[in-house]
Amino acid sequence: MQRLIETSPWGEDAAAIEQQILNQNKFHSSIQRSQEVERARDELKMSFARTGQLRELQNMIEEISRAIMWVNEREEEELVFNWGDKNIDVYIPKKQESYSKLMSALEVKEKELNKLKQKVDGLLKNNHPASDKIEAYMDTLQTQWSWLLQITKCIHVHLKENAAYSQFFKEANETYSKLQKEHENIRKKFTCDKGTSLENLTELLKNLEREKETIMENKRQVKNLVNKSKSIVSLRPRNPEEKSSSPSPVIVQALCDFKQDQKGIFKGDEGILTDNTQRSKWHVTGPGGLDMLIPSVCLLIPPPNPLSIGLANKNEQYYEAIMGIWNQLYINIKSLISWQYCVKDINYINSLTLTMMRPEEYRNIIKSLETHYQEFLRSSQGSEMFGEDEKKKMEGQYSGAQTHYDTLVIGLPTYNQSKVDVVKKEVVKLVVQHEPPIKAETTNTLQGSTLSLTLLSDLHALRRRLELAESGLSHHLHVPLGENSVQECSQRLLKLSYLRNLLQSLLQAEDVIKVHEARLTEKETTSLDLNEVENYRSSLKQMKSELEHKRDLLKAMESDLVNAVHVNSQISASFHKCDVDLSKYADLVGQMSDRWRRIQTQIDSRVWDLEKQEKQLRHFQQSSGVVDQWIDNAKQRQDTLQAAKFSDIQNLMEHLNRQKVLHSEIKGKKEKVEVVQKDADTCAASIKDYELQLASYSAGLETLLNIPIKRTVLQSPATVVREEATDLQSRYIELLTRSSDYYKFLGEMLKNMEELKIRNTKIELLEEELRRLKNNIQDRSEKNRSLEDALSSYKLELSQSKEQLISMEEVKRTTAMQASVARESLDTTSSQLTELSDKLARLTYQLDEEKRKRRLAEERYTSQQEEYEAAVRRRQKELDEVNWSKIDLEKAVKDKERELERLRMQLEEETTRRRGAEQDISKTSMMVQQSQNHYTEILSERDTLLIKLKQLEQDKTRQGRYEEELNRVKVSLETELRNKQRLQEERDKIHKDFTYWKSQYELKEGQMRQCDSDKDKMERERLSLKSDLERMMVELRTVEERYKGRLQSSQREVSDLALKRDSLERELRRLQQRPDSMSIQTQTDEKVVTVDPSKLVFDGVRRKVTAHQLCDCGIISKATLEQLLKGKRTVEDVAVDIQLSLKGTGVIAGMVRGPQGRMSITEAKTKNLLSQESAIMLLEAQAATGHIMDPKFNEKMSVDAACSRGVVDTDDRDTLMTAEAAGTGFKDPYTGKLLSIGQALKQNRLDKKTALRLLQAQESVGGILDPVLSVFLPKDLALDRNLIDEDLYRALNKKPACYLDPITEEKISYSDLRLKCRMEPASGLLLLPVPEKPMTVQGLRGEVSVTELINSNLLSETDVQKLNQGKLSSKEIEDKLKNYLHGSTCIAGIYDEANNRIMTIYQAMKEGLLRRGTTLELLEAQAASGFVIDPINNVCMNVEEAWKRGLVGKEFKDKLMSAEKAVTGYKDPHTGNTISLFQAIEKDLIEKGHGIRLLEAQIASGGIIDPKESHRIDVDIAYKRGYFDEEMNEILTYEGDDTKGFFDPNTQENLTYLQLKERCITDPKTGLVLLPLRDRTNPQQMVQQSSQKNILRKRRVVIVDPDTGKEMTVREAYHKELIDYDTFLDLSEQECEWEEITIRASDGSARMVVVDRKTGTQYDIQDSLDRGIIDQTSLDQYRLGTLTLTKFADLITSKSSLSELSITASNMEDVATLGYRLMQLKACITFLLMETPKVISNR
Repeated sequence: MQRLIETSPWGEDAAAIEQQILNQNKFHSSIQRSQEVERARDELKMSFARTGQLRELQNMIEEISRAIMWVNEREEEELVFNWGDKNIDVYIPKKQESYSKLMSALEVKEKELNKLKQKVDGLLKNNHPASDKIEAYMDTLQTQWSWLLQITKCIHVHLKENAAYSQFFKEANETYSKLQKEHENIRKKFTCDKGTSLENLTELLKNLEREKETIMENKRQVKNLVNKSKSIVSLRPRNPEEKSSSPSPVIVQALCDFKQDQKGIFKGDEGILTDNTQRSKWHVTGPGGLDMLIPSVCLLIPPPNPLSIGLANKNEQYYEAIMGIWNQLYINIKSLISWQYCVKDINYINSLTLTMMRPEEYRNIIKSLETHYQEFLRSSQGSEMFGEDEKKKMEGQYSGAQTHYDTLVIGLPTYNQSKVDVVKKEVVKLVVQHEPPIKAETTNTLQGSTLSLTLLSDLHALRRRLELAESGLSHHLHVPLGENSVQECSQRLLKLSYLRNLLQSLLQAEDVIKVHEARLTEKETTSLDLNEVENYRSSLKQMKSELEHKRDLLKAMESDLVNAVHVNSQISASFHKCDVDLSKYADLVGQMSDRWRRIQTQIDSRVWDLEKQEKQLRHFQQSSGVVDQWIDNAKQRQDTLQAAKFSDIQNLMEHLNRQKVLHSEIKGKKEKVEVVQKDADTCAASIKDYELQLASYSAGLETLLNIPIKRTVLQSPATVVREEATDLQSRYIELLTRSSDYYKFLGEMLKNMEELKIRNTKIELLEEELRRLKNNIQDRSEKNRSLEDALSSYKLELSQSKEQLISMEEVKRTTAMQASVARESLDTTSSQLTELSDKLARLTYQLDEEKRKRRLAEERYTSQQEEYEAAVRRRQKELDEVNWSKIDLEKAVKDKERELERLRMQLEEETTRRRGAEQDISKTSMMVQQSQNHYTEILSERDTLLIKLKQLEQDKTRQGRYEEELNRVKVSLETELRNKQRLQEERDKIHKDFTYWKSQYELKEGQMRQCDSDKDKMERERLSLKSDLERMMVELRTVEERYKGRLQSSQREVSDLALKRDSLERELRRLQQRPDSMSIQTQTDEKVVTVDPSKLVFDGVRRKVTAHQLCDCGIISKATLEQLLKGKRTVEDVAVDIQLSLKGTGVIAGMVRGPQGRMSITEAKTKNLLSQESAIMLLEAQAATGHIMDPKFNEKMSVDAACSRGVVDTDDRDTLMTAEAAGTGFKDPYTGKLLSIGQALKQNRLDKKTALRLLQAQESVGGILDPVLSVFLPKDLALDRNLIDEDLYRALNKKPACYLDPITEEKISYSDLRLKCRMEPASGLLLLPVPEKPMTVQGLRGEVSVTELINSNLLSETDVQKLNQGKLSSKEIEDKLKNYLHGSTCIAGIYDEANNRIMTIYQAMKEGLLRRGTTLELLEAQAASGFVIDPINNVCMNVEEAWKRGLVGKEFKDKLMSAEKAVTGYKDPHTGNTISLFQAIEKDLIEKGHGIRLLEAQIASGGIIDPKESHRIDVDIAYKRGYFDEEMNEILTYEGDDTKGFFDPNTQENLTYLQLKERCITDPKTGLVLLPLRDRTNPQQMVQQSSQKNILRKRRVVIVDPDTGKEMTVREAYHKELIDYDTFLDLSEQECEWEEITIRASDGSARMVVVDRKTGTQYDIQDSLDRGIIDQTSLDQYRLGTLTLTKFADLITSKSSLSELSITASNMEDVATLGYRLMQLKACITFLLMETPKVISNR
């Protein structure tokens, strides 16, 4: 028994400890009832002690667990908090308040944890047997507590940064509103014109100057906001939708240290946010490219914030604009004032006459005019009030006034002039003020005398001496001497001598101890130098030897103390008046001994630690040195490779191969680097432990001696080791990154060089063809020049033909022939030019086609590469799963073998104990032979012994059976092992077959995907060809109109030529008629017709553009420009050829929908045909390409015009104005120049994402729009003209998906979106088709389409026809399918028969009518059937609303929300798709038994709920759709005990949900199903209830996975190693299926028995009553139903002892233990037989 108590295990949790306490109580009771209590007294003491220790352990584990749960709850609350920008002004004050409460709670909790730690330390100090369990729990609590403190620091940072964020945007918005008001105030208040009076203008000027002071007050605020904006964090990317739309990676910064699986990120480190779809944890790529899952509260998105910077810049620009307006107003008012003064002076001068001129005024008049006119000239510069014409008019008026003045001055009399020229002198008097002399002041000096303090100080010193003398006085004691006075005095002297020796020993020992303690406290850490470590270890060994040599000093001190104590005990009582307290010296001796031993222990510990550190450090330095040298070598080789240059592809390929070898070598060294990192961690941990030991020793000395020890702050060698390892790892990662990047770079370069070589070859061929065409054109041009020369010579001959009248007819004929030949040559040349243009166009098309094919090939190769990599990853994952399955299987088999071995050893121990019991019986029989004097007692004992012997024989026989059974089990286990090997072989074979068929399936699947992709490609090509055909039809009409114009011009030219011919014939006839006039010749100069270049103007996108500008930007050639200047081609003719550059090919104008026809983007958005985001993108594309389109009237307009006409919303005006500036140009606030999108992007006028989206729209329409020329330019030309930069050029080449498909809401490029449009033939507009919305009805949670109802066999085709014809409405369909679309026929509430009332299920629980478990089952059935029902008001609602209305409690809310997912669907954690309840059971998202109960409730209440379509379906439809399989169907249809998951509170039975519904009633008012609760006061019902003979009640244990939150059985938890084997057995014993049955004997007697169907254990109710295990009261309560079957059975099992086996008291415990062990053996064997095939089949 003692061994059994000592080797008993200790539980891991509260439940296991509680079970052990129950077992210990049973065991203790068996010992107490034993007849050999005296012999078992020691065992009783140990049993008492173990029971107490179990109680202590239970209390401690429960207390620590409560603390851990509290910390975890706080942690969970903080981890799920959303620190984004939504409702930031609301949650910041609340969060600050909750943070203060949290910190207060932490302070209180810290005090509680300190008390808890003291308790734990007390238990550990007392060497509690379960110390390891307590320490494990306490370590967990310490870890969780430290993590929570880390989180609070992160919260503090978030609160500070988010408060700054909120305050900034609040101030920025207020400043913007203030600037708007200021702008409006200036615009309204300061209006003036030329009619404003001078007084009003002066008043306006004063007010304007005062207004400037008000405006300048905003300058400081604006500048402050600009400075603040650079330090504002980003909050929007914390939202997943904002992160997914961000084009650039989001950088995050760690607020605290965080480690995860050998990977970690430290405070201040930065990483890249890859996925933040989970609110609490984000996927982050940390330093070194390591992917980690980090709590979001630990991460901060650092500045800069583009939103804050943009808003601050916007305010700054607005302020500058207001200042510009103020400056303009100031100039206007000043110019008006000076103009008014000038006009006033001019009018006055013009009104003067000679009589009005006074000599003293006339010069002031002209001076005033000149001053005011000069002021006008200055102030009118830049004024909007005066144009050039008005300035010239003013100048004329000024000149007229001067002329009039000069006239008046000349006419003045001469005496007035002389009078004026008389001397006007002024006498200036200077008054010099002299200051009076300063009087000198005399100072009186006060001579004071000082008092001498010598006397006072002397008195003070005298007083101090007196006090010292008084304190030094000693009292003399009179000690009376007795008869043995001499002996007493000698003993007193002997004691004093011993005491003196003791004091000397103490002083010597203390000196030695202090020296060694000082030497031990000199070192605060160790060294990384191996020599220093070795030297210090040697010095420690020397110190130890010195202590051993001085050991005699310690022994002498102890012997002196013993002698002094001995002598002191012999002194008489009279001497104790002057005795010395020896206890104080005893304490000092004990203290010295303890310090001596601590020094020895410390030296031994340090020597051992240093030896271990020396080995670890030497190993680390060797391994790190090797890796360091290799990194340096590899880095040099990498530098050499990167420094190498190559000229051709062959060298590049060789270089690439060398780089590949080096890269493979670098990747292969990753394991060595990780080994070095692990060695560094081990070494650093050892050093840290050593430092902690030194610090603990020093702190102990400080506490013991109360003397502060000076410490120097040194850098820990552990930090140096970790830094070296981190540096080594960073260098390796840097080298690996450089090698990988350079390897990729070389690969891309090789690919580019190959493509460049092919492209150069094609370009050379094209250049050769172009050169040949140019030569042909040059030849034709030379022929044309020769023809022109011939024509000029002909004209010269014609002018000189007056002398040759006879040959005129021949000349005429020759001229006609030459003209026809020239015309034919010109026509031929024109046709050849056309052919050459067509060839050039074909070559351009072929080049574009080659580019497109190459791009498609690259995309196809990329997709194939990604599919191949995904397939490789899937195969690797499957291989890993098979390996893990194999490992788990081997582990399970080993665990079972170990368990069998343990049981075998226990059986052998039981056999040994049985033999001991037999020996005890033999001793008893000997005592019987020696007790002849007690004959009567002998007889009774003999009978007892005979009974014992018989029972022992029975036990021996039973043991033999058990051994046979064990042998059979061994044989069966061996058979099972052979079967396992055979199954393993079959599994391998099946795996090979599976791999083969899987590869075949993947091949076929790849072919199918290829076919689908080809089909989609053909479909896209068909749509593309269709759109191209429509576009070509439009172009054909355009070309037709162009050639019609050419034909008309040709006809005009023919008519002109005919007129010229007639004129020539008339001239010829005239010359023939006048032959005498041959001598008279007239020479006429031929005039070349030229066109004014200013008239060659084309219509651009938004403004006019000249032909010279088009030639400069490369849209038209110089030849075309010359033809335009010479009049050979018209503007309209050339405009048709460059229509793409002038107007583009058309933007997406709107949407089209059936009979509703065309509609604008805004109208489609209003009708919810387009999302807000998609609509604003399409409108931005319209504005960026030139105009906002109104498809109804086919009109183009600006953004302002569109806002005023309601084509776009005014809320979108600012956004669209920015987009419109992409076409018209952004105005530079400093230079006033127009900026393109690329230039504006560099000035941060818009973000890169928006710029790329607008540029893609422009490129798809016709090219990059030049805001200055207002024409579309090709992308390459735009790059040359600096409209875009290289980054934008490359980004556009990648064709990013910047827009949203309004049908699928997926990302798509603008060109692909245009391909989905339809071109309207009449208007030529591109319109997006609107998808037709199917007819729907209201379902459980959303709309259900009529098509879905047909597919679910809920509607027929006849109903659809009636619906289309209007004979059937949606309301009638909803009424017809009410049970499928709306409510359910689940149990809605409770009917209380005793009080004749209807109540909710939760209310019935609150009033004690229902148990908690039954309540939860019924409410879960409601939630899983669609709605929680209020039976009183007949209202159905979801769980959230039911909780708000109080229909369910907070304790049930989470579980009911989980059950409600059976209606709304579960989310697959891997794919994110919505899955059904059965699929969630298959994926272990919900425990199988729980899921079956919910499925059963759905079927019983109307049908399986389809979560995707939001309605009920029949079972056969659900089976077809895969919502459950055949096995689940059999489970649901089987009405055995295993499927009865609902409890009838009236009969205490387990029923199926359908059976429970059959026992319900229907409310006649509402039609709801109600569960009646019988009146327990009715005796008839109680008799009927108590007559139940077969009652079954289950108790099931469910374990929740802490990582995933999934429910699982005890066996599943054991397989996943969440619990150990002992816990598995304990919990399996707690799982029971209690049943009350009636057993009838052959004589007709009956007895009631409670049976556990899982274990077969039986308890006779009457026998338990007779033995006192239960009382009559408990039995009556059970019969009345107030005590459930489970509680009744627990009552029996808890009070029953192991005496149920009816064995003798002497070996009762042995047999009980043997039976218990055999039951465990049997359960283990059963478990093995059940689980081994299942594990193998699952694997």
